[in-house]
Amino acid sequence: MKKQTALFWLKITLIIYILATIFVASLNYGMQNIVSPKQAKVIHQIYKIFENEFKISLILICSFLSWQVLKKQKNNKLQKINLIAFSTTALFIHGIIPWLLNNRELYYFFMPLPWSSLGLQLLDSTSTYYTQQLNLWGVSGIFIAVVFFLISNGVVLLGTLMIGRRWQCSYLCMLNGFVSEIWSKVFPIFGKKKKISSNLLKFLNVFRWIMLGLSLILTTWWLFRIFGIPIKGSKEFISEFEVIKYLSLELLMMMFLWIIWTGRGYCYYCPLGAFLSLISKVIGQKIKTDNTHCINCNQCTQRCPMSIDIAKAASKGKAVNNLRCVGCGHCIDICPTRTLSYETHFIKWWRTKFNHPIVKKD
Repeated sequence: MKKQTALFWLKITLIIYILATIFVASLNYGMQNIVSPKQAKVIHQIYKIFENEFKISLILICSFLSWQVLKKQKNNKLQKINLIAFSTTALFIHGIIPWLLNNRELYYFFMPLPWSSLGLQLLDSTSTYYTQQLNLWGVSGIFIAVVFFLISNGVVLLGTLMIGRRWQCSYLCMLNGFVSEIWSKVFPIFGKKKKISSNLLKFLNVFRWIMLGLSLILTTWWLFRIFGIPIKGSKEFISEFEVIKYLSLELLMMMFLWIIWTGRGYCYYCPLGAFLSLISKVIGQKIKTDNTHCINCNQCTQRCPMSIDIAKAASKGKAVNNLRCVGCGHCIDICPTRTLSYETHFIKWWRTKFNHPIVKKD
């Protein structure tokens, strides 16, 4: 397949995904409470098909298209790994696991804390969400969902402790991560790629901590209820507030940024990303810049979707440990002298133990 043909269909499928998301989300969140129970059931079935069969098909098709584009370029190993990882995650989270456990809504619980509190709401037997799901799934179904939620959080935490933010943000994320990688070559949908202004970057650097703080408050509120600690506030209001936050500041804003800016726009202020970046700091996540030598071509900085000035650090041989780094590896793939590499304490130990060279010698 020709590169231009693959890029054309990537852009078309991205537009289709955005329109489909808006349509289905509007039905699910806006219509269910004002239609008959029979119509609400049909709407929910449409939503489940969208989140499972449709999403799996789209990810596999668009991963193939992106692979065709990458085949025309040199040095794109890490980006290809990202495509394989996201496709595998989609197959398991939206296909194999729901089928095995007979619950096609388990994807709700693959959103780790403090990103979403749905798993905690399911642990609170007095919450509206618990009551709704109890009528649908029964006690055994809720138990399975809670176990899946806890295991998912453990998997995300363990993987982050080993390989940093790359684990969630470039392998597992089924909200924004897979979109930003699979369609990375066609952002923005309209216009040309724009360099982020310093003022906007400063705002986003502050806003991500506000989002994290808000998410931690919601998480703490539900934990207090679960452990029987008195706390003020209406559970109905808190649940509704989180839905509004998700639809406005996350889902709709995320797609708007795809249209005018970049696929990683939401990653700049994602509360889960901010939380994982703190863990990544502790476990030594960084971009090494001194494996060979920097020729000041600036391609790494231009390719970075998170607006990190990698070239400035590379010219001095200093490591990059910016909290915005999602570990996508785009800078590493594009480097002509292969002086960049991704590292954590665990990865460094692994390479040392098994004598795995970062750069192969001629």
